[in-house]
Amino acid sequence: MGVDPTVLAGIAEVSVEFASLQELLQRWIARVNAEAWQGQAAAEADALWAALCFHVTERGGLAGDFIGHDADRWPANPQAVSDSAVETWADYAEAVGHPMLRARLHHLVWEARKRFPHARKAIEDYTEAVPRFLGMADRSAGRCRASDCLCFAYDLAVRLSVRDLELITKQTMIGFVRELFDAPQEAAPGLVLEILRKLVGRNASDAAVQALLSRATSIHSGDIAVLVELLQLRIAGTQDPQERTALQRQIVESLLTEAERFPGFVRLDRLNAAAIAARDYGLEDLFDEARVRMQAIDPDQLGMGSFHFEFPLRRDEIEDYSQKVLGQARTLGQAFSALASLPAPSGTRQAAQEHARRLASEGLLSSFVPSIRINAAGPVPVAEARVRTAADDENEWHVTAMMLTSVYVHHLLETVGDRFDPTAAQLAQLFTADPIITGTRAVKLALAFRYYWSGEYDAALAIALPRIEGILRETLRYRRIPILQPPQGDSRGRVTLLTTLIDRVTDAGMHADWQAFLRLLLVDSDGGLNLRNSELHDLSDTETAPQTVALVLLAALHVTAHAHQAAAPASGIGEEQQRG
Repeated sequence: MGVDPTVLAGIAEVSVEFASLQELLQRWIARVNAEAWQGQAAAEADALWAALCFHVTERGGLAGDFIGHDADRWPANPQAVSDSAVETWADYAEAVGHPMLRARLHHLVWEARKRFPHARKAIEDYTEAVPRFLGMADRSAGRCRASDCLCFAYDLAVRLSVRDLELITKQTMIGFVRELFDAPQEAAPGLVLEILRKLVGRNASDAAVQALLSRATSIHSGDIAVLVELLQLRIAGTQDPQERTALQRQIVESLLTEAERFPGFVRLDRLNAAAIAARDYGLEDLFDEARVRMQAIDPDQLGMGSFHFEFPLRRDEIEDYSQKVLGQARTLGQAFSALASLPAPSGTRQAAQEHARRLASEGLLSSFVPSIRINAAGPVPVAEARVRTAADDENEWHVTAMMLTSVYVHHLLETVGDRFDPTAAQLAQLFTADPIITGTRAVKLALAFRYYWSGEYDAALAIALPRIEGILRETLRYRRIPILQPPQGDSRGRVTLLTTLIDRVTDAGMHADWQAFLRLLLVDSDGGLNLRNSELHDLSDTETAPQTVALVLLAALHVTAHAHQAAAPASGIGEEQQRG
């Protein structure tokens, strides 16, 4: 097919020396726009442009993002590139001067058409480019590109089982790391780790590789993050149990020592990492030491702040809503039926998804900021730090909807209490739905409502929360939905707990929106209120808000109404709801 001399001269001029393929791409774009080649020359220039737009994927392949100048976009998969473009890459790979550019073109031809000679040439040219980059005036950029070339060459050689070139590349990598060690004033732990990860993955027990790891551990002992990873790489290559344990102890002790350098959350984070490592390594003494240090931290020392948001609600709006819900209620049963029939306070999933999509389009920055949840009663992180997802945004919308609705629910319940002022006996009779809600359970639930109306919110919350779990469990039992976990192996048999019960409530006819509300309100520790755990395990030291208790009592009314529907009682909430 041949090579256009003007295009070859252009690419040769801009590629004499470059610090990265991205830099070379920018130069080539400027050159192509300035030359305005036509016909075959333009096609060859575009093929080179596309070649520079390919990048290495996580799996080691190449993927492109060149748009092209015609109506049809260039394919991202090199195997879908036209034969003429692949031939252009092959021709220019033999003609251009810079070894990394040659390597990239040979690499692309291999990925596109699996021509083995081009794979060998790519490995050879990547290796040849190393001294060229190390001789650059910009030593930092040169070392980075040299590392890239070595990793490209080694990955290709390993993937293709080209043993001779793999050994050559391995020796070059070892020499490269030794040169980095010999220039401590230019320490580059990131490059050292990048090369050593590759070598350990293939040669974990190799004496030369272990020697590099040992020397690297000594040189970078002051950088705990680097030191820990180096020690982990050394562990991967040792078969001696005593040496392995010694290295594991060194990792945990290093994390414990580093933790002492920091206050607040950073100290907690380091101690948490030490505890996890000690647990995974089976080092019980260090595991206990890390945990004792964590729990000695005062939550007030973590440096966390509270955010408060105010949502203005008009009194007349609340009154209008109350009249709309309870205006037709002539009896206590009708009032409770109206409350139990309300839409789920957490809103619909469709609305939450729309909110998440809007945030994704408008709040791009938030999706890149990692966050973490902490149980301050420990204090201890309860999840790994991660960026927000659409599910997180949906949960946040649901919880916000719950908190807004709680104001209205609180007013509705206060209105019911003022209007009917029922006794505990009257409430118990209304709640009873044998055999699901027995008299004893109904009396306890009645006490929760009486405590609420008398302003004893903590007592109301403590009594109502277990009743919800009991009513759900007995409703599922009555519906012939399994609620037992028989013994298995060393584990004992048990009754299914609340989280699993909530997962099954839709099988008993509950609406999915109410299921989501119960999960967020009672057991969701990732984004919900998690009241069952935070309150009954005394993990919260904040004052109990009446609006929160109102949500719990509303949940109790809803599951009670379902129990009545299942048991088909002669009277009570179920009958009132059916009449409504």
